[in-house]
Amino acid sequence: MWRAAGTVTINLTTSNGLAPKDRALSKQKGLIRLNWRREIWFYRTAAGMLLLTALAKLYSAGGGARILQIQDQLLHLGYRRVMVLAALFELATAALLVWNRSDLRRSLMLLWLSSNLIAYHLGNFLLGVHTCPCLGQVADRLPLPRGMADVMLQLLVLWWFLGSWNSFWRLWGSERWSRIAASPRRFFGNTSALGQ
Repeated sequence: MWRAAGTVTINLTTSNGLAPKDRALSKQKGLIRLNWRREIWFYRTAAGMLLLTALAKLYSAGGGARILQIQDQLLHLGYRRVMVLAALFELATAALLVWNRSDLRRSLMLLWLSSNLIAYHLGNFLLGVHTCPCLGQVADRLPLPRGMADVMLQLLVLWWFLGSWNSFWRLWGSERWSRIAASPRRFFGNTSALGQ
């Protein structure tokens, strides 16, 4: 609304009730709010899945399966210790994803964990190890074909990696790269004026 001389009021709104400038700001806020909701959903579902997989690992590590007595060829630890350590890292990451308010820290923590899990699976693949007790005995009890739970978990880790990388890039990377790209222009000045 705009007030003119005295009591006459001129309404400069559009059909949706917002001035053009306010409408653009509203769209921007809506986009930010939508991204914020998407981020919260992404981190909370990741925390929930990390909690479930950590509990499955701890449950399986307490069992007496034969594979728990075998040594992991990549880390040179027993699978029982590997599962307990992985479960502790997953629980810590899930807690950070839920209680930390910094999206940058959330994305870094999930990026760190998912990249380590990808590196672990890639290392096992290169060594020719095809046994992954990711869920332990719980995977055998699921009504899925053998090995399907491992494939689903690997796809989930890839989704975490890509999602956290995207979030990290938006929060930190794009701003830094735009500053780096703008610095030569500040140093050399306006190059279009040189041609005239």
